[in-house]
Amino acid sequence: MNDSREMLLKLFTQASFPYHPAHSVRDLLGNKKIFAYGGGDGFITFSVFVLRKYGLEAYAVLDRKFKCGDTHLGVPAFSPLEYTPTAEEKADAVVVVTVGKKEYHKEIFNCLRGLGFKNVILATEIYEYHLLHTPKELEAQGWDYYLNNQNRIMACFDLWTDDLSREIFFRVIQTHMHKMPIRIPDCALEDQYFPKDINLKKGYSRFVNCGAYNGDTVMRLNTLSGKVDAVACFEPDPYNFELLTRYLCAHHHEMAHEVVAFPCGVFSHEMQLHFAGGDKINSMISETGESIIQCVSLDRAIPGFKPTFISMDVEGVELEALQGAEMLVKENKPDLGICVYHAPNHIWDIPLYLADLHLGYRFFLRNYTSFISETVLYATT
Repeated sequence: MNDSREMLLKLFTQASFPYHPAHSVRDLLGNKKIFAYGGGDGFITFSVFVLRKYGLEAYAVLDRKFKCGDTHLGVPAFSPLEYTPTAEEKADAVVVVTVGKKEYHKEIFNCLRGLGFKNVILATEIYEYHLLHTPKELEAQGWDYYLNNQNRIMACFDLWTDDLSREIFFRVIQTHMHKMPIRIPDCALEDQYFPKDINLKKGYSRFVNCGAYNGDTVMRLNTLSGKVDAVACFEPDPYNFELLTRYLCAHHHEMAHEVVAFPCGVFSHEMQLHFAGGDKINSMISETGESIIQCVSLDRAIPGFKPTFISMDVEGVELEALQGAEMLVKENKPDLGICVYHAPNHIWDIPLYLADLHLGYRFFLRNYTSFISETVLYATT
């Protein structure tokens, strides 16, 4: 504990953000022809969080599933077996590998090197790839934002129950204050919301899944827990909601005695908000979103549900969603699994908010990627 605390305090003695050209969008991708390797979810994340956000475009996306003449999300797509880079592309273009599975990376790098590409990087090496939301105060204050929040950050450090949580917290803060990806101790992705090393007191018998996506979390719930008492899902993206409800309709008899699904986002109160679709993943509430969604508070949507576990992965509005569930949380003290990685301040603001409710929660952090993404706060009494 003391080592992590001392290292965390040392971060605040820096004069400014360290400069790491090997990890910033500007230096890695600026004024360069950009190729992506991988036509899956990682490419969508790269497109949303890096390319669109910073006004960049991919020249082409490579993946063995493509053939000459294909396009992928509007980008020309090729099989690497059919693409011959020019001499200029070999020397100056940058290829960003967006495939998440580490076991494929060596083969992919060998393939790209074999084509002659000199500049090949992983998307996860780019700090901004992991940064969904930047608080306006951080944009305005820069380095001083962290100095101004030092007391809150240190107060949050003291909330963690175990050393692993404290180390994860330090590494996440270090990532943001150094503006470079730093390896974080991680657990198996399949354990997300179902940690093997944390004794969650209330269990999963009455499960609320906010940001239910295509049903992946409730599928895992069913695999691990069998039939439970009740499941409530919230998913505002129409495409994802279709996949979710298709699964629920087919499997509700074996999943839970009571199943309900809402085509809504969760928020602090009922209102309609702009929503940006993320090409099936990474959909989020956004001021610049092209569509409108209905948002609800959990307190009003499921007032008598008596949850034993609430999970939230709602792309940056977790704090507002918890505020909209305050009565449910106070009355039932459910176990919580809350994503705290969508903005730098979430990893301290959300635990501090819950601690201020004085409900006797013990707090844990677990990470499921080795980068800041998929960092989850667990709270249990």
